[in-house]
Amino acid sequence: MKLTFLSIGLLALTLSSVLGLGLAQGISTTTTVTDCVIQEVLPGNAMTGAFVTFNHQGEAVEIVDSLIPSVSDQVELHQMDMVDNVMTMGPLQDTTLKTGQRFFRKGGDHIMIMNIAEDSIPQIGDTHTMTFTFSNGTTATCDALVKSLDDVMKEHAASKMAH
Repeated sequence: MKLTFLSIGLLALTLSSVLGLGLAQGISTTTTVTDCVIQEVLPGNAMTGAFVTFNHQGEAVEIVDSLIPSVSDQVELHQMDMVDNVMTMGPLQDTTLKTGQRFFRKGGDHIMIMNIAEDSIPQIGDTHTMTFTFSNGTTATCDALVKSLDDVMKEHAASKMAH
């Protein structure tokens, strides 16, 4: 009788391990983007920033491409850092999205839209489609609202106070 209970226990343990592994492998990876904003282009400039919140679930992925074709063909992911009390900007070094949210905001990680042609300058109130491609082959898209510098700064200040 003990052998039967032991055999049943081992069989149950084996099945739960196999089923658990199957469930773990079946977890889907999803990434969505929200809070998509393009800052107005300031006079005399041909570039601006864009901001977004990545909402990611599942295995980590890399952001491999970002597009805003109605504004410019040159869109790059950037980061801002403080070096010797001076803010510096350059290409984003860590493009990894892990489970949870990752914020691209003014004064931190952000999207740089460069070489904006005079006839493609986004106007306050317009929306432009932003598309991101990830290392697992998936994409996420949102309509980014163009906001004034004042509105972007107000939202930035409010988000800093919330944290």
